[in-house]
Amino acid sequence: MVPFEVVKIKGPNPFAPWEEDPGAISGRKDESRIFNGFSQATASKQTGLLAVVGGQGTGKTALLRHFRHSAEKSGMLAPYVQVERGEGLPEVLDKLCQEMALEGGKKASADSVEKLLLAVERAQAGTGFGAVIFIDDIDSMKKADEAVSAIGAAAKASWGKRSVSFVVSSTRELKLDPETATVMVLRPFNEQEARDFMEKALGKGPPKMGEECLASILADSGGNPRLLKSISKHIYDKLKDTEKVITKGHYLAYMQYIMSMLSREWFGAMYQETPAAERTIVKVMASADDGMHVSDIARKIGKPLGPVTALTKRLLDSGQIIRMDRGKYKVFARLYAKYVMQRG
Repeated sequence: MVPFEVVKIKGPNPFAPWEEDPGAISGRKDESRIFNGFSQATASKQTGLLAVVGGQGTGKTALLRHFRHSAEKSGMLAPYVQVERGEGLPEVLDKLCQEMALEGGKKASADSVEKLLLAVERAQAGTGFGAVIFIDDIDSMKKADEAVSAIGAAAKASWGKRSVSFVVSSTRELKLDPETATVMVLRPFNEQEARDFMEKALGKGPPKMGEECLASILADSGGNPRLLKSISKHIYDKLKDTEKVITKGHYLAYMQYIMSMLSREWFGAMYQETPAAERTIVKVMASADDGMHVSDIARKIGKPLGPVTALTKRLLDSGQIIRMDRGKYKVFARLYAKYVMQRG
């Protein structure tokens, strides 16, 4: 008698690598088209500043790396740096010079944005394709608004003279000159983008993602790309080898495990680093799935409107809440709201 053999269907976790292939990012087709136009304009000396703004987990870093890959593929020089919290403009300029040296250029130094542009010009001289300078998490920089202003002014002064532009990313809104800067706000994934993301990750399967399961994950994640990917990763980790479809039943059965992992990887640190006064506001908002007006928050916690408005703005800048309408906000994802409520 031939023994029964269990055929394994599930392969390695396709959601496990946190770094996406910069050449093939999920979703963001409109954003890619905008950047392609921006880089083409840069090559024609129509310089500018592109600011990519989005909350926590919206994929700013992945998108900047994708843009960089696209620029390099077009023959452009594309130095990229990620700002560490508290770094000033001089440190960031020095990191950019080091990055250019690593890419084969001559070691340069720059104590101003203008001198950086001169160094970039020398590094890409003769190529005719231009350059795009990438600064990720610019809002982590010391005196970030002053730095952004200096970068915007340099880009404006370069119009018609140089083929060098800037792309920066930020969690909070930046003070920008509308004549020079283009703002790209990263929205959560919609249903089609979430479906495309799943199909790209899972391929032809099996397993495949069930429609009801996808709808539940999308609702609980708020379409947040990082959260969508993290939930899917943890479901896949717990899935039996022989499963052909990832169902809503799997999602609900593994919810406690998912929440535990999210607490360890993301939510816990974010919540602990939040000042007590801001936590009070998050706790109130966590129970309001439809969002709350600032005036309602102030009334509920018994505090004056002015201070509550300021604290709400800080939460918005940190990415823990999102704006729904003028003066109305909600927690960025149901699962984070659930985590906050569980904390009591």
